Amino acid sequence: MFGLRVCASLVAGVALSLPVAAVPAEAPTEPASVVTAPVVVVGIAGLTWDNLTPEGAPTLWRMLDDGADAAAMTVRSVHSPPCPLDGWLSLSAGRAATDPQPHRDRDCTALPSVTGGVVDGWDGLVTAQRASVFDPDLGLLGSTLATGNVCATAVGPGAALALADRQGRVTRYHPDLSGARWDCPVTVIDAGVLDRRNDPGKALRQADETVRQVLERMPADATVVVLGVSQPLRSTLAMGAAVVAGPQTGNQYLTAQSTRWQGIVRLLDIPTTLLAAVGVDEPNHFTGAPLVAGGERPAADRTARKLDDITQRDRDLRRSAGPFINGLAAAAVLAIGLLALRQRSRMAGFTLLVLAALPLCAYLVRLIQWWRWPAPLAALWLGMILGAVALALALRRLPIPARVTVLSGVTVGVLALDAITGTILHHGSPLGPSPLSGGRYYGFGNTTFVVFAVHAVIFAAGLAGWLRTRRGPLLAVGAVAVIGLVTVLVDAWPTWGADVGGGFAIVPAFVLLGLDVLGRRIGIGRILLTGVAAVAAVALISVLDWLRPAASRSHAGRFVEDLLHGDGTEVITRKAGYAVSSLSAGVHLWLVGALLLYLIAVVVARRQLAPAWFERAVTHWPPLWGCYVGVVTIAAVGSAANDYGLRVALLTIAVAGPPLALLTTKPSEIGDRKAADARQGAL
Repeated sequence: MFGLRVCASLVAGVALSLPVAAVPAEAPTEPASVVTAPVVVVGIAGLTWDNLTPEGAPTLWRMLDDGADAAAMTVRSVHSPPCPLDGWLSLSAGRAATDPQPHRDRDCTALPSVTGGVVDGWDGLVTAQRASVFDPDLGLLGSTLATGNVCATAVGPGAALALADRQGRVTRYHPDLSGARWDCPVTVIDAGVLDRRNDPGKALRQADETVRQVLERMPADATVVVLGVSQPLRSTLAMGAAVVAGPQTGNQYLTAQSTRWQGIVRLLDIPTTLLAAVGVDEPNHFTGAPLVAGGERPAADRTARKLDDITQRDRDLRRSAGPFINGLAAAAVLAIGLLALRQRSRMAGFTLLVLAALPLCAYLVRLIQWWRWPAPLAALWLGMILGAVALALALRRLPIPARVTVLSGVTVGVLALDAITGTILHHGSPLGPSPLSGGRYYGFGNTTFVVFAVHAVIFAAGLAGWLRTRRGPLLAVGAVAVIGLVTVLVDAWPTWGADVGGGFAIVPAFVLLGLDVLGRRIGIGRILLTGVAAVAAVALISVLDWLRPAASRSHAGRFVEDLLHGDGTEVITRKAGYAVSSLSAGVHLWLVGALLLYLIAVVVARRQLAPAWFERAVTHWPPLWGCYVGVVTIAAVGSAANDYGLRVALLTIAVAGPPLALLTTKPSEIGDRKAADARQGAL
């Protein structure tokens, strides 16, 4: 009962501590876009939120003061660092695009000129996209506007790239503002490049002056969108700035269904926003969503600081994510090795419990808002470590199986609650999404999928072991089924976890665990049947997502739409390419692959390959075998079904290693005599 009280109090504490800004992942009704026609887009390559000051950019600052909406914008494309050309081409295609030449071999600020209404070298730009895994279709925005009989004006070479049709033609083009006309529903303006080494202040003042002229000349009822179209040149990775002013705006943070994150939008949302503003259906090839209001923002100075904080916080998180995961994996392997050598002690057991609690604390650390402390990285690491120690101290008096079961239950409960309330804890976690990288903004990424699925399996195994000794196998397997169903729904449901690949691993993991609880043999035929069940479950959720409005769909629904339009192969090929590329990430992943093959072999041939100390542990706590099979299934299927490849197996070892290692110890072997007297499997 003590363990259950700990679990309930922690989950309740998280619920009460969530920020006021936390909102459900999806609003009941579709919000209207803040961008309406006529619309004027002003692109400034390299514009970030640290550029916006009253002295450096007075016009942009005045827009904020007057109530413009604002957001940090993900502008990462194929190359790193990207050039302005990448950003303008990405607007043209509605997907991440690239240019033909490596950036280190040329002037990154150069853009093709326009001759006779055609972009110079357009065919070469189109050819370059064939090597991209994103399959960008250059000219798609311009061609879609033309098909919808929507007039569009381009001012400057970057704007010409964005509005050119598939043949590179620009119907209405002006090299600068002096001769520009304002009678089209869509106008795109290239306001130059901010080069931080070559007098950045001058370039910023010139761009700001361009914005001032646009505000003076554009129609009174127009919406103006000022945005950074690329990363800052010769600088570290940063989020771009986006400022929107018009009839539908008013002191709001911007967001989009593609991010579901207050104050964060994508460059790839702009093409979709333009088409929505003029009432033209977007092509399936686009991946964006219209810009909408995401919540009231503070005054201009606080808005600029908060949006710049997103870049600074994400840089710190990305520097911490690799060491955290690799360090946890190394500690897990070391712990298992020491256990195999029978090097056990009271301190070893407590250390394993701390390591098992670290993934949960990597999310809970967001509650202390570590990035606002004087030493953010120190606050981040100390917050995670001290939180894990506190959890271990709270659980240390329980019997060993109960320690692990309760900890896993708390982890599952916290992450499920976070998914339902908009994954707020993820936004400040080293295991959460990275807006700088732009891969995922909401729901469960590969890292969270592993943490959630592994602890769900461990929790289900522990609860089933307790129920089986008291109520029999049928109630125990029922508990496994319920926990498995909840796990799949939270992980894969479009408005919660929105994780397509995770369901392929979770379903077979729980089916195999349930078979073990019933005492059934786990054979090849049953393993194959679990695969069919996994595909059916994921397909059902994906189709339900596809039935929703296009702007509301998650990755699952978009994939169904891709399949219907014949683009599904491209998505599968791209993700498979990412998975295969994990093999070249380092020798450590080769070792992980070899270890995974051995773990799978133990599942198939346990009697011949399982070490004696593991067999003794299974005899001491029988649910351990089904738990082991479920975890190995997550590692194997997850590595095959996700674009992380073998990194999923590495994550699984890092997350599952400490709790499973702790379960292989007898209470008497780590000096816990009180726990040794407890009944096996007691909660």
